[in-house]
Formats: sequence, C-alpha cells, structure tokens
Amino acid sequence: MYQSQGQSGNFLFRKDDDIAVVYGPGAKQGQAITAYGESGIKGDSGMKALGGSPSDPGKPVTHEDVVEGRIPGKLGNLAPGVRIR
Repeated sequence: MYQSQGQSGNFLFRKDDDIAVVYGPGAKQGQAITAYGESGIKGDSGMKALGGSPSDPGKPVTHEDVVEGRIPGKLGNLAPGVRIR
C-alpha cells in the first residue's frame, strides 16, 4: 500500500504487477479511480495514456514504478508514492 505524494493524497494498492488507485482523504475517500497492470486490458483510458489498442494487455507495474513516479496517466505520470504498509 502506498500514498501518493501529489496534492490528492490518493492511495495505491499493489499486488504482484497490478495496482488499484483509490481516492485519498475527502468526500470520495476509498472510491476506486482506476487500475493498471498486466492482469487486465488497457481499456479506453489506458489507450489514451499509453497508446495502442484498448484490448491490449496492461503493462506490469513494479514497486520502483510507484515510488519513482513512473506510472503514466492521461495528464502525465502519477505522483510518486510512499510505501505505508
């Protein structure tokens, strides 16, 4: 589990090479935002962020990707996350 160092303070949960991103503190706390990883497909948002086809498999996400802010999003890379658990 990681907390984003961006303004939103969102949480990222990583298992193997997949992550789920949920809202941090605020009215939407705990609600899912998106997910990335090789267990699923890119979908429309992944295609916009990464190119390719929505049906392409997702790209694996590593611990280093999270803490170094290397996870692409539609507005640029997600902010680095700090491991909290």
